[in-house]
Amino acid sequence: MRVICAPDKFKQCCTAGEAAKALARGVLSVSPDAEVIELPIADGGEGTLDALREAFPERRGVKVQDALGREVDAEFAVKGERALLESAQACGLWRLTEPERNPATTHTGGVGQLILAALDAGANEIFVGLGGSATSDGGAGMARALGARFFDADGAEIEPTGETLLGIRRVDTTGLDARLKHVKITALCDVLAPMLGEHGASRQFVVQKGGTTRTMHKLEEGLAMLQLACAGAGLRGNGLEPATGAAGGLGFGLYAFCNAELLHGAHEVLHLNDFEQLLAGADLVLTGEGSYDSQTANGKLISVLAEYCGQAGVPLVVLAGSADDVPIPGVTAAFNISTHGDRKQDSLNAGLANLQRHAAYVTRLLRR
Repeated sequence: MRVICAPDKFKQCCTAGEAAKALARGVLSVSPDAEVIELPIADGGEGTLDALREAFPERRGVKVQDALGREVDAEFAVKGERALLESAQACGLWRLTEPERNPATTHTGGVGQLILAALDAGANEIFVGLGGSATSDGGAGMARALGARFFDADGAEIEPTGETLLGIRRVDTTGLDARLKHVKITALCDVLAPMLGEHGASRQFVVQKGGTTRTMHKLEEGLAMLQLACAGAGLRGNGLEPATGAAGGLGFGLYAFCNAELLHGAHEVLHLNDFEQLLAGADLVLTGEGSYDSQTANGKLISVLAEYCGQAGVPLVVLAGSADDVPIPGVTAAFNISTHGDRKQDSLNAGLANLQRHAAYVTRLLRR
């Protein structure tokens, strides 16, 4: 029997890698001779480096700024002349305490520093995972780290954060690192939302990053001013392109300043891991995430897994912290792994044990 254990991370509980190991233990406890493949997955956000460890095995350490400008230790991955960066390593929400979270005062400068480090390492193709950011600066902080400059109506230079975008009237790209013209950059985007508009980055995600409804409207105005200034500088992008809203508009910044291609992160992570080949001959795919609900079908990781498994005719079983009765083509079954009546914290603490127990249960069903 061949089983692929391909979970996402469980927020506040475990990483995708830890979840994959727990699922594998459950399978092997029932079927010791099974071929078990541990394949933690991600959508471009936090955990993307770990999800692509096989494809990009070498790690490099680097000092970068976090979303508040503090120096932190980060890493990126390389294989030959290709590099993989995770924006959450620099400007991730996970780096900030609850009181520090405010998308008006944060920036993506550290992502620009990661790109510079990859260029210094000799990369001619760079993948940038987008997701889980604490920012809403449209990638202007990243662009500034790469050499772009931003000015207000009086010609004074602006240091971009979410709230200072409102003052931007002119963009100067003459100082952009010349190496960017000779490198291919691909953004792995956790969402396909545009930067602007009703379904844009601010309206959908600012509150999740510590902002308020009032903040949301001001930040969207700032993103619109950034787009106008970029257009005035001859840069591409109107802010309505799919995925330009990923990571607080960082997708737009990469698209405009770096000519990046914006791809659906979940699809690309699976592609880079040769998931279609791994599926050949598989008897079961076990996956999991914190919540399996109506939102899961909207391009989330599990819905993408379901596409692959449905096409290959391989059963896909979802183990979730909470699972609604939501039919998704390609999903064979979904189980709620939280013990009935558990307090939230108790469920989080028992998460890995519950994953292992339910993986064993599913394996027994398959062996009957």
